[in-house]
Amino acid sequence: MKRKTALMFLFIATVIWIVGAVVGLLPALMTPMMFDAPGSLENSATVTLAISIATFPVVCIVAVLLSWLVFALPLLAHFPHRYVWACALTALPLINVSTGGLALAWLIYFNDGSFT
Repeated sequence: MKRKTALMFLFIATVIWIVGAVVGLLPALMTPMMFDAPGSLENSATVTLAISIATFPVVCIVAVLLSWLVFALPLLAHFPHRYVWACALTALPLINVSTGGLALAWLIYFNDGSFT
């Protein structure tokens, strides 16, 4: 991957993930309310969904920082495929999105949308 292509990709991904982190702050602050229902702490899908939502803003910021560090550090200049790795690190928040989506689908399908 060329430097210019990686730079454009990282810039667009940075904007998207910073906006995602800011927008994700409110749901992250509301995750303790998922455990108001009795028995919801014992439900592993509810806990997984809460962890996925609560850590999303942090993972967005960490992904942006790591990708730019891999891209720009002169220490990694001899690292093969560092531009590809820098672009791949921007996909870290997708782990939260997919895990949260699967946990939410589990809750909707097996628990009828209930957190307990």
